Amino acid sequence: MLRRAIILGLFCVCVACSDDGQSPDDFKGYDGPVMEATDVELLHSDSAIVIVRLTADRQWEFENQDREFPEGIFIEFFEKDETKEASIKANHGYFNKQENKYTATGDVVVQNYKSNERLETEVLHWEPNKNEIYTDRYVEIITNGDVLMGEGLTSDESFTDWQILKPKGTLPLNEQTPIE
Repeated sequence: MLRRAIILGLFCVCVACSDDGQSPDDFKGYDGPVMEATDVELLHSDSAIVIVRLTADRQWEFENQDREFPEGIFIEFFEKDETKEASIKANHGYFNKQENKYTATGDVVVQNYKSNERLETEVLHWEPNKNEIYTDRYVEIITNGDVLMGEGLTSDESFTDWQILKPKGTLPLNEQTPIE
């Protein structure tokens, strides 16, 4: 009887320790968000004056401190006198902590409120340390009733000093415009 109990016990140990074909390397760690926030408002200030306000309905933060804004992102830029200068709106946003770079995707619209110029594209990057926005994608800029198109753009973050890298299309010229 004792001998049967020992054999049965050893059998159970062997079955429990059997190799199921998976090594520890087969298990992947969790790489999803470690924190979720709703109704997010992030403020960047200079000398206690808000110069950038970011709002989003939802924010996910990951272990590496990257952030994702899966339901859209809205960024406003302000002048020192607190007047709104420009904004970026997109269907989705991502912040790469290591590069300190925001990426906006899906129906991205940049609006300059002083000049009433508007940029539309599908992907736009903003680097706060460099105070610039840029893309290598197709862009349309609506300005004074004209639509300018092209591939790629660089600009300051307030969208006042911009350049289309590869302009496309035709532009109307009036007779007073000198051609060089």
